[in-house]
Amino acid sequence: MKLIKYSFFLCLVMLFVMLLTGCKTNEKDDKITVMTTIFPIYDFTKAITKDRLNVELILPPGVEPHSFDPKPRSIFAIRNADVFIYTGDFLEVWATQIIDILDEDEIIIVNASKDIDISHDDKHDDHEGIDPHVWVDPLYAIKMVDSILEGLIEVDKANASFYTENANLYKQELLKLDLAYQDLFSKSEFKTIIFGGHFVFGYLAKRYNIEYVSPYNGFSPDTLPTPKNIQNLINLIKTTGNNTIFYEELINPKVAKVISEETNAVMLPLNGAGNISKTDYENQATYLSIMYKNIENLKKGLNYNG
Repeated sequence: MKLIKYSFFLCLVMLFVMLLTGCKTNEKDDKITVMTTIFPIYDFTKAITKDRLNVELILPPGVEPHSFDPKPRSIFAIRNADVFIYTGDFLEVWATQIIDILDEDEIIIVNASKDIDISHDDKHDDHEGIDPHVWVDPLYAIKMVDSILEGLIEVDKANASFYTENANLYKQELLKLDLAYQDLFSKSEFKTIIFGGHFVFGYLAKRYNIEYVSPYNGFSPDTLPTPKNIQNLINLIKTTGNNTIFYEELINPKVAKVISEETNAVMLPLNGAGNISKTDYENQATYLSIMYKNIENLKKGLNYNG
């Protein structure tokens, strides 16, 4: 019911804009405008386009992507853009609702995960068990770059070779990241990530054949951990010697703190890169810099012997 009401609201907003303007506004510079939903999509797109296009990030820095509701201003900006890029149908529900009322003859819509086999994760019940955090896997990130590239070439064929060259260079960096993860997990003593938050690294764990445990049964920050799951993590730390608990960098790590206090476990952050803090954004953090910072913390927490 909530989604129906929200869709109806969006329809009213867009109807108002169309009645007010009659067509797309031209109050923007000559650059092609690309609207992206979340940070990794934005960063991939910037890596491909450099400064050739006007690339905008809709999700404000520091805001949790699952709970984000776009303001009318963002909806207007999407409508007036040339390209709209989103992750897929399972993370930004608001994006799929906006797409329903866009004119695809006037804007190119790119589903960045369209060529990825989105998996059902029985450990979680959000999104009907669907894990939307595909970008944490470097090889899936490559597929996303390819999908984004396809949309950019469609809107700007004249610069196709420029975008293709940049995309190929960036994919080489993603392959290096893949090798770094392979090295990390092959040379670490512990093969289980003990995570005190909502685990968004399922695709990463599957790619490199490692295990993970979390006290939560979902991805959304609205879900709550069960006391039984918390106790299981406490017991695991006490019995295995795996004395590090990781936590979500942008979320209050209160559960991880409880477990740490009970076990004297070391706490280390991991960033799923769905969004970044205002400070990281101002310091020009990238998807790659975030992933390599995660690797350094995983090396410490999993007792890397490289």
